Amino acid sequence: MIDGDQISEFETAKKYQEAFLSTKSEWDKGKRDLSICLNLGFISWYLSVESGNTFITQGLNDNDYEIIELTLSEVTEEGIRNFSTETQFLLIFGYMITLFPHHFGDYEHWESIGKNMLSKAYELEPSDPIIEIVFLADNMRSEGYRNACLRSKEHIKDRFKNKGLMDKYFQDVFDR
Repeated sequence: MIDGDQISEFETAKKYQEAFLSTKSEWDKGKRDLSICLNLGFISWYLSVESGNTFITQGLNDNDYEIIELTLSEVTEEGIRNFSTETQFLLIFGYMITLFPHHFGDYEHWESIGKNMLSKAYELEPSDPIIEIVFLADNMRSEGYRNACLRSKEHIKDRFKNKGLMDKYFQDVFDR
């Protein structure tokens, strides 16, 4: 059984294919907790989104991308079924879906699902400044958005504290 530190080591070394395959192996063995769902969903999304960037996707072929896309779909559907009240799931998947809905299927359908996920996360945790900045991202010039960005700075490193790709990505994205 591989642990999160080993997967983070693959990601830090930019061995994304190994990180994906290791996390997927855990998923396929039945380890389907929130952490695996988030990490496998994220790396599947990241590799799918970065498919044209050979620096990131070196060594991946068409068959690999087919597996990655199927995995993203499977993890998303299972996550929606099992973690739809978890704010971290709603935040991460809502963000990924609204940013690139076409990677999940029909653009308008998935864009709506992503926005609903972010709305639900905000309803569950309206005082969470990280959720608030994502929820208010359509109105970046508002005072509420600017205030949430300032308040979020102290929470980013606590919420995304691991060394893996997902946490590093969101540290960079949310440090506004």
